[in-house]
Amino acid sequence: MQMINSYTEYIEQFLLCKGITPPGEHHFVATYLLPRLFEINQLVPDYINPDGTKAIIGDIVYFKNGNHYLGIEVKFGTIRLTRNEFNNWVVNEDTARHPKVFIGIGTVGLIILSWREFRKAYFASAGIKMPRPISEGYGPQKTVNSFFLAGRGKGYFPRGRNESESQEYESKFLKLLREAVNC
Repeated sequence: MQMINSYTEYIEQFLLCKGITPPGEHHFVATYLLPRLFEINQLVPDYINPDGTKAIIGDIVYFKNGNHYLGIEVKFGTIRLTRNEFNNWVVNEDTARHPKVFIGIGTVGLIILSWREFRKAYFASAGIKMPRPISEGYGPQKTVNSFFLAGRGKGYFPRGRNESESQEYESKFLKLLREAVNC
């Protein structure tokens, strides 16, 4: 097996491949995203997919001087925010308690948005006017594909139709990822 060259290749190999169950966000983070983040900042994250650790803000988390510095939340296929994520990251307006970056991957493409931009798009796609805390379950669920198709512009990268287009989109995504994590 060779290294994955682009998010388009990841989508084709793991989301669209017949006969295999898509592996999920932990696989995407480990095989695709972490190598690119390390190339950008030469840092190993302090936490990777810290499921069940409620005080950790994001799926990929960097600390600086003992404090939370950068959180990246990744959603694979479905944007499903747990009660804790929804209440702390959507309802709560304290940006110090939010991830900094949202990345969603679906069969039609990849999305990278600041958390502020993500919240706006999530509110619009879910028809939320005034978010209210939930006591159990999940916040409104959206597929990454439907979220992707409803949004346009900076941060929305379609799956490439050929190798040249795939590499063009990959370069644009990596440029935006670099800007997002070099804070």
